[in-house]
Amino acid sequence: MRTTLWVSMITAALVSSAGCHKKDESAKAMDKAASSTGKAQDNVNEQAKDVNREQKEAAKDQADVAKQQGELNQAETELAQARDRYRLAAKQRLANLDTKIHDLEQKATATAKDNAAKLRTRRDEIAARLDTISSQGQAGWDNFKKDVDDSFDKLEKDVDDALKK
Repeated sequence: MRTTLWVSMITAALVSSAGCHKKDESAKAMDKAASSTGKAQDNVNEQAKDVNREQKEAAKDQADVAKQQGELNQAETELAQARDRYRLAAKQRLANLDTKIHDLEQKATATAKDNAAKLRTRRDEIAARLDTISSQGQAGWDNFKKDVDDSFDKLEKDVDDALKK
């Protein structure tokens, strides 16, 4: 019985060793494939990390853009409000000029009436320029405002001078 056991074991060892030779080549191919697969998996993992990092940066950039857009919208709103306040103040100045020009027209002299007509024409020109306030670009705003302010100042001085005569 012992002999049979030993023979069985030796036979199994020989069969195994004969089969191992064939498996060695396939095992090598499998190891090579596994190594190649491992490298490819590492590359995939690295590329996935790069994509995730880029997505996070893109999301951050989008958040920054959204924040800047919000700030731009706020600035544009404030500019529109400032222009509206300017327009209202200018309309008040026009109303004050209208009152003074009306007072000048009430004088009985022909010179006063003639001066009032000329002054009213200049007043109407300023009013027409004010109607274009919303179309004034940011670049030309300072020049527009300076021109309107200067026109108001000159007209108010001329109206006051005409009332004194």
